Amino acid sequence: MNRTTNKGYRQLRKGRKSIPGTYYSITLTTYNREPFLTDTCIPAIIYESFDWLEKEARLKWMCIMVMPDHIHVVFQLGNKQNLSNLVQSFKRFTANQINARLRRNGPIWQANYYDHGIRRDESLNKIIRYCYENPVRKGLVKRPENYPHWRCKFDMR
Repeated sequence: MNRTTNKGYRQLRKGRKSIPGTYYSITLTTYNREPFLTDTCIPAIIYESFDWLEKEARLKWMCIMVMPDHIHVVFQLGNKQNLSNLVQSFKRFTANQINARLRRNGPIWQANYYDHGIRRDESLNKIIRYCYENPVRKGLVKRPENYPHWRCKFDMR
């Protein structure tokens, strides 16, 4: 399907702005929601990629939640960065790494993604809490602290 004529894709892009220094929450979903992201060392690829982006001052991540078929990331966009370019760069790099690790070919990520600009501290806290509790809502664990594929710069207890 042509992305430019797909109404859902246009809705996701509507109002998307890249504002350096702004906090964003993004959700990236695997292609066809295939649940392979928590396989062995796949979360490490994702974490290392965000660590590299932070080291390069492209973003400053707050939390990263790796679910079987999607990820949630809360971060502050770096100076001189474009949100769409940053996400596409991340997706392209991690897709190559994940395909090599899983010895597979083909798409890893859905073409589109969800983003939300965070404007208030209380919203930032709510969104990080939402990410933290996601594995409980999905029935993967009884308590969020028991989920292994999560990183956060704040103590959630």
